[in-house]
Amino acid sequence: MYRTLLSLAVVAAGCGVSSPYMRPSETPHALRAPADQALVVFIRPSGLAGGVGANILDEQGRFLGDSLASTWFAVPMTPGRHLFVVWAENTDALSAELAPGRIYYIEVAPSMGAFSAQMHLYAIKAGRKSWDKLQDWMGRSQEFIPDVAAGQSNLDRRQKDVAERLRRANEHAGNWSGEKLAEHTLAPNDGVGG
Repeated sequence: MYRTLLSLAVVAAGCGVSSPYMRPSETPHALRAPADQALVVFIRPSGLAGGVGANILDEQGRFLGDSLASTWFAVPMTPGRHLFVVWAENTDALSAELAPGRIYYIEVAPSMGAFSAQMHLYAIKAGRKSWDKLQDWMGRSQEFIPDVAAGQSNLDRRQKDVAERLRRANEHAGNWSGEKLAEHTLAPNDGVGG
């Protein structure tokens, strides 16, 4: 009972959190993927767990950004296979095969955890319920820009923790099948543009 009340208090506390590795965009940016790269947009449309941020990494442990409540950020990525990892109380992942010149969308979704909010990564693509909500979510969420150098410097000081999170992410991804696999996977044609 006490643990549940504590979890509710943590999730409800704080109307927002900031990150020293993210700054709000002063002017809106048009989303356009470079011709030789993919653009990946991480959107957290929910205000739930507003006091909890989550690191987003790639399969090499590189800092991509921090996901904050009611925000989005975009990062250019090399085409090919990637595993995106969210690091919160839990570890979750999403597998993607990215094509150049395309824009991909990933939802960062909070849920109740034991002591803090857990975060999950879900593919936003045609045929999923989230696809129909995407434009509304983008309109209601604030764009942030990652300070990749500072975020990476922080992760570089925590290499043992990063390695453990990557191990967990790969283990987690290896257990997907059926609907779980579909909601945690982006294929080349799931991107917009091109």
